[in-house]
Amino acid sequence: MRILLLHDTQHDLPAVETALAANGDEVRSMAVNALTLHVEIERWNPALILIAADDAARDVLEHVCVASQHRERPIVMFTEDEDPVAMRAAMRAGVSAYVVAGLSPHRLRSVIGVALERFSHDQARLADLSEAKLTVEGQSHKDRMLAQAKALLRRRGMTEPEAYAALRTRAMQERCTVAEAAERLLHRERA
Repeated sequence: MRILLLHDTQHDLPAVETALAANGDEVRSMAVNALTLHVEIERWNPALILIAADDAARDVLEHVCVASQHRERPIVMFTEDEDPVAMRAAMRAGVSAYVVAGLSPHRLRSVIGVALERFSHDQARLADLSEAKLTVEGQSHKDRMLAQAKALLRRRGMTEPEAYAALRTRAMQERCTVAEAAERLLHRERA
C-alpha cells in the first residue's frame, strides 16, 4: 500500500518508516508543509495518509481533506493532542482514526487495519445514503407528476378518484406505471 507519512513531531520517525516498509508498504515521508501538501498528494496519490503531529493542527487537516476531496482515502492521525474539540474537528474533516499518544511501530498495523475498516464502512454507508436519496428524489418526482396529472384531469371536470382511475386505465393500455402515464399525459399537454 502507498502511504504518505506527514510529520510534525519529535517521535522516532525512522522506526515508524521501517515498520511500515517491513509490512511491504511503500512509504513517502515528508514534513508537513501546507504550501506543497496538495501538490505532493496529487503527484504521489497515496492509498492512505498517515499524519504524525504533536498537536492536531486544524489547518493541516483542512489541507489534507481538501486535497483528498476528489479521491476519498483513509486518513490516520497520531497526535499528542487530547483536546476533544480538535478530535471532533478531525473526525468531521474525514479522519478515519484519531490516536492519542499511540505512535509506536508495533501498533501501526493494527491501527491502520482499524482505520481501513472504518473508512470502508463509512464509504458503504455514504453510498447507501446516496442511493436512498436518489430513490426518494425519484419517488417525489413521480409523486409530483402524478399530482400534476390528476390536477389537470380535475380541471377538466373529473373528481380525484376519477382522475386516478383514468390514469390507471391509461397505464394499463400503454403497459406502463401510473406515474409514467401521468408523465406522458403532462408531456403531451405541454407539447
